[in-house]
Amino acid sequence: MAYQPPVRADFAFPSEFYLPKSSFTFYPEPGVIFLPPPSVVSQYQSQWSQGRGCEINKESLFLNASRQYSEHKVNYQDATASSALFQLNWGRLAYKEVTVSSSFKPAQPKDNKKADQWVQLTAMDSHRQSLWDQSVQNQDQQKNHHWQIPPRKDKQQTESFYRVDEFTEKTEDEYQGYQPAASILLDFYFSHRRYSPLSTPAVYFRFSVRPEKQAIRPKDARLNQRFDSHQAQDQPVKIPWGFGQKITDEHITSEYGGETEPQPDKPEPQQPDIRETYLLMNTISVVTLPDRIPLEMRELDISLDIDSFAWSLRGEIWGASSLAQVEPDSNGMKQIEVNINGWQWLFMIERYDTDRAFNRERYTIHGTSRTRLLAAPYAPLRSKSSTTSINAKQAATEELTNTGFTLNWPTEGDYTTPDWIIPGNTFSYQNQTAMQVIARIATTAGAVIIPDKNTDTLTIQPRYPESPWNWPDTTMDKIVPASMVISLSASWQPEPHYNAVYVSGIYEGVSVNVKRQGTAGDNPAPDIFEDWLTATQVNTERGRNELSKGSNQSITTIELPLTDTETAPGLIEPGVLVEVQDVTGNWRALCLSTLIKATGGSGKVTQAITLERHYS
Repeated sequence: MAYQPPVRADFAFPSEFYLPKSSFTFYPEPGVIFLPPPSVVSQYQSQWSQGRGCEINKESLFLNASRQYSEHKVNYQDATASSALFQLNWGRLAYKEVTVSSSFKPAQPKDNKKADQWVQLTAMDSHRQSLWDQSVQNQDQQKNHHWQIPPRKDKQQTESFYRVDEFTEKTEDEYQGYQPAASILLDFYFSHRRYSPLSTPAVYFRFSVRPEKQAIRPKDARLNQRFDSHQAQDQPVKIPWGFGQKITDEHITSEYGGETEPQPDKPEPQQPDIRETYLLMNTISVVTLPDRIPLEMRELDISLDIDSFAWSLRGEIWGASSLAQVEPDSNGMKQIEVNINGWQWLFMIERYDTDRAFNRERYTIHGTSRTRLLAAPYAPLRSKSSTTSINAKQAATEELTNTGFTLNWPTEGDYTTPDWIIPGNTFSYQNQTAMQVIARIATTAGAVIIPDKNTDTLTIQPRYPESPWNWPDTTMDKIVPASMVISLSASWQPEPHYNAVYVSGIYEGVSVNVKRQGTAGDNPAPDIFEDWLTATQVNTERGRNELSKGSNQSITTIELPLTDTETAPGLIEPGVLVEVQDVTGNWRALCLSTLIKATGGSGKVTQAITLERHYS
């Protein structure tokens, strides 16, 4: 912070320079709090001229210093030193003579000359000459039309409008006789004889009728209607077709897809022969397609579970030459046909494993059924949104268009999954394969997909063809006698015993509270919400399958021989109901998976089935 002199000061400067007698310093230094200066920029401009006497008021801001005024006169010519007296609280300042001299000389004028190097150019006219001559002469262009211009003529169309006489009561035209003008005095006297005019009369009289022009008058159109009270009379009602009958009756036929014959009941399963000893001659055949070259297999495993959509194959083959027949190449996967005791499968070889060492070779192939082509990575991802209503069965069938696969979805009769209507703007999906869409449709209705063994066919059926609490009175699909059981193992796996579930759509559809019949419905399962649950029938079927999963149950695995197609029980596939005639009593279950093992060296073939057994 710079020193601030007193506010009031008077400087008188004579003609000479100002020479102060002494200077002063502050001792000790006052304790001053320096405030940050304001951010203000002031511009000053000075100009030398003859000084004028001016009084300046200065005031000291240092603590409680006494104010002292001093007068100074300033003159830029002959300045006279004048003493300044300041009185502060910290003592009198010491004087110090300071000599300041300045010398100013006028500058010598000097001309600043600049010489330009440019030379004035000589004026020259710029002549422009056109190369075009005047050979082309102006000519008037006239257009002669052969059509004559007709004279102007105003086109005027006049139409006369007359007002209709709506209020007159005359219905017929009235004619009046001769009436002379009021300004003419005429007197006719015929003397009771016929009037005979002169041959050359001055006036001719013609007695005729001249109707007066009248406005158009509307005329009512007469409509004659007659109203009479009707007579009370009973009309006999006759119905020619008699009493109605059910749609499944034999006497009812239809050309619109209805049943033409009664729905047959589910056939009873074939009863297997119960023997003390079974002699089985197994037949195993594996060939490549389409060449049908035989392959030697050391071991062969074929499996399928209820939640899969493709059969699986795992096998060991003999020699590298056999592997070369089935290993995938640049043309893609190769196919083989497996035939065991008359049961035929068709597989694609997806991959293989090789394990070779000294004096040892082992080749393992892995295959799958052709339904795998409908899933990733073989099937493309697609997106779809249907703006119109569509049936679920129709939507699943459209996913198989141009794929070579067919859909088997029975919807009539017992143990089937019902079809339903999905409203517009509800059936939609993004980036899904055909198999993903079909699987979603099936699970929405509580159904599963069962692939065919050797054809490109998918079957949609309920996960539980019949509810477990109705199994005692249900016709089974297969019967397994205790004499055929090679081994049996079971594990206790109880599930919550729900007796009600709430099934509903999200944006469209209905909400159904499905309750097990004969129960109070007081133990509900978690609610189910899905977009495609849009009909009462499918919501009920979904709820039934969900409630069928509960109760006390065990998972039992049974190993038994795989008999041929003519001998019971034959091949037991997932999704069928099985009755096991055990030594401790008969019980019924649902088949969850099937595993077939075949050994090429010994020729032994067995099937291991996993059963879901319910105890209530």
